[in-house]
Amino acid sequence: GKPNTVSKFIRIGIADKNDNPPYFDKNLYEAEVDENEDIQHTVLTVTANDKDESSRIRYEITRGNFGGAFAVKNMTGAIYVAGPLDYETRRRYELTVVALDGVNEQETTAIVKIRDVNDLPPVFNQTKFETTIFEETVHKTQSIIQVTATDGDKDRPENIVYFLTGQGIDTDRPDQSKFDINKTTGEIFVLKPLDRDEPNGRPQWRFTVFAQDEGGNGLVGYADVQVNLKDINDNAPLFPQGVYYGNVTENGTAGMMVMTMTATDYDDLEEGTNAKLKYSIEKNVIDENTGTPIFEIEEETGVIKTAVCCLDREKTPDYSIQVVAMDGGGLKGTGTASIRVKDINDMPPTFTKDEWVTEVDETDGSLL
Repeated sequence: GKPNTVSKFIRIGIADKNDNPPYFDKNLYEAEVDENEDIQHTVLTVTANDKDESSRIRYEITRGNFGGAFAVKNMTGAIYVAGPLDYETRRRYELTVVALDGVNEQETTAIVKIRDVNDLPPVFNQTKFETTIFEETVHKTQSIIQVTATDGDKDRPENIVYFLTGQGIDTDRPDQSKFDINKTTGEIFVLKPLDRDEPNGRPQWRFTVFAQDEGGNGLVGYADVQVNLKDINDNAPLFPQGVYYGNVTENGTAGMMVMTMTATDYDDLEEGTNAKLKYSIEKNVIDENTGTPIFEIEEETGVIKTAVCCLDREKTPDYSIQVVAMDGGGLKGTGTASIRVKDINDMPPTFTKDEWVTEVDETDGSLL
């Protein structure tokens, strides 16, 4: 007969062995990102697969990540911005990204290009511009100084517009402005005469020049401008009080100080002889006895002294003389010195009559 048999089903499970490396779906990934992009912004995602079903893939950036600019989410492969980006410093990153399954690994390349944005304002070649011109002159066609700025964004068009603000600039009424600038060349002009001297002038004008990129719609840089005014001799000396008062004692000696006359000249004392004054007496009084002037004045100081002795108050109690102050350019101003002779006790009492006569009744000797 037939032998006895028994049949059984045996299921044999084949365990997966991690013997296959991960593989990326691309050998090269490329993306672009703005240099001012936010931190955590996802730039691109790399994707790797593994034939071994049980493998869990992790991602890492191993090379090319200068300054820690990027990071990768190790479970998803999403590469995101992790640090500041600057087009002017680095325009391209070549990242090496590795996929690991715990035993094996594979790498790919991710190239990230940085896009330039307008994030840097124009920069002037100096922080302060300074020039000197003569006062009271107009420079409508010939510039007094030229300023220059360059765009901090290297590869953007140099479309810079210049404008002014500050002293001498009236934006509401441009026709009243004293300065103007060529918006494209940076040349600065003087539109109106500038007075250096007191009481209404000023020796310097200070204002600010701005440079704005993108044709006047972008970022702004600035610098200071100072215009110094060189003096011209356009102010005559003047005696502010007009009339000055002094005293001298009668019967004094020649050379006695009477008073000081001081004139003012608003021109610059440091500019040649524009405000260097010399004093003289234009209308003096003459001594009747000698025919010589009674007063004299020190040319440099304006000190008035007696030129003769023995002024007599009882004869002439007051004198008036005219003093001239002249600057180095020949401009003159005049003032009046009013001098009073002070009395001293130099006259004995005198009777009005040599003999006095009166009559009285006889008396017993009592006082009259």
